[in-house]
Order: sequence, then structure tokens, then C-alpha cells
Amino acid sequence: MHRLWRPPLTGGIHVCGCGHSGTSILTRLIGAHSGIHAIAGESGVAKKESYRRYRLALERFQRESTEAGCRVWVEKTPKHVRHLRFILNAAPDSRIVLICREPRDCVASLRRRYGRLGKALRRWLHDNGRVQRWRHHPQTFLLRYEDLVLDPQASLERLMPFLGVPFEPQQLLYYEREVRWYGGDQPAVTDPDHPELRNRQINQPLFNSTGSYSQHLSAAEAERVHRRCRRLARTLGYVG
Repeated sequence: MHRLWRPPLTGGIHVCGCGHSGTSILTRLIGAHSGIHAIAGESGVAKKESYRRYRLALERFQRESTEAGCRVWVEKTPKHVRHLRFILNAAPDSRIVLICREPRDCVASLRRRYGRLGKALRRWLHDNGRVQRWRHHPQTFLLRYEDLVLDPQASLERLMPFLGVPFEPQQLLYYEREVRWYGGDQPAVTDPDHPELRNRQINQPLFNSTGSYSQHLSAAEAERVHRRCRRLARTLGYVG
């Protein structure tokens, strides 16, 4: 069981995992807490593994947080799961929230973005391999997407003490305050409609899309994903 600990004055909360696993909506839920400021979009501050760049970003995030009347900040960059050793070396009091998603649903969603099943499958395996590697570290907390959408309150009641604050019911009403995190100064993506889609997703109530892969993968494709990912998926709590 994770200890209850108070938010640090340096460092912050990083949400990461494989893309299309619910990192955005989880960050919205965390950032709806009265004491936590959500950094818009994806910062990518650790991807270049520059200590100077990272420390400057942390100072900026803390200023934003203070100006918003909050004690701590949360940011999400899925690929930070590949840079957790750097993050914890640069800011040892950071907390890492990991999220994973059932492989067929996640790969189906990624394939719709990439247009290539193989690329989507490789990303799930690579990034969730990192999730598995770090999930037992004392400064990480793992949530499954399915648990979050099925019972968000119970999931947050388990998570928030790890972040040093109690759960607030208002967190479940995050969608009542619209935000626009994507587009503008965010990096360009292949699909010009992708930023707008993501903005819509983070401004609507939680919905359960578990099992939706059957609408986007053939039976043979779903079996391929299941076969390739089964062993790793089991270590993350998925059965079957």
C-alpha cells in the first residue's frame, strides 16, 4: 500500500504510459482538484533528457501553479514513460502516475491514428514494457483505464492519497469547465483534425469504450494483438 505523503515544493506529478491509454482524461481528473494545477497539452520536457531544460520547465510549472492558487502541478506526456529514470534523477520528489489499457482496445485506437497495425502493436509492447518495469517503484502508482472508467470515484480515492491530497467529488465534474489543451502552439500532427478530437475528448464526461476494438480490428487482427501482448498484459492485471 502506498504511503500518504504531502505534495513537494519541487517536482510535480507526471502522468504517462502508452498513448491512447487515457493519459489525457486522467490528467483532467487529477487537475480538477482544487490544489492541483494541470499543465495544458503535452510538455515533453523530459524527452531530450536535458537537466537544465527540465529544471527551467519545473520552475515555470511551479509559477503557473502558484498563480493558479495551487500547491502542485500535474502534466501528461505519454512518452515520458521512456524517461522515468531521468525524471527521478532530476527531481527525486516527483510522483509518477502510470496508466495502462487492454492491448486490443489500445492498439485499435493507435492504429486508427497511425494507419498501421504493426506500428501500433510495437508501441503498446514497448511502452507497457516500461510501465511494467516501473510499476513497483515507490514513487509510481499504476491505474488501469478500465478501472478508471468503470468506477472513477473508487480509482481516484485510491490514487489521490498517493499524491498527498484527499479525493474531492468536484473532480468527477471536470467537464463542466471547458479547456483547450491541443492545437495552437502544440506540435503539429499528421492528422490536422487530431487536436480538435482530443479537445472534445477531454471536455466530455467519462464513457466506457472497453471492447470497442471489435469495431476496428478484424478477428484475425484482434487475435494477432492478443497473442503478441498476452504475456505482458497478464503482468498488468489483464486475464484471458
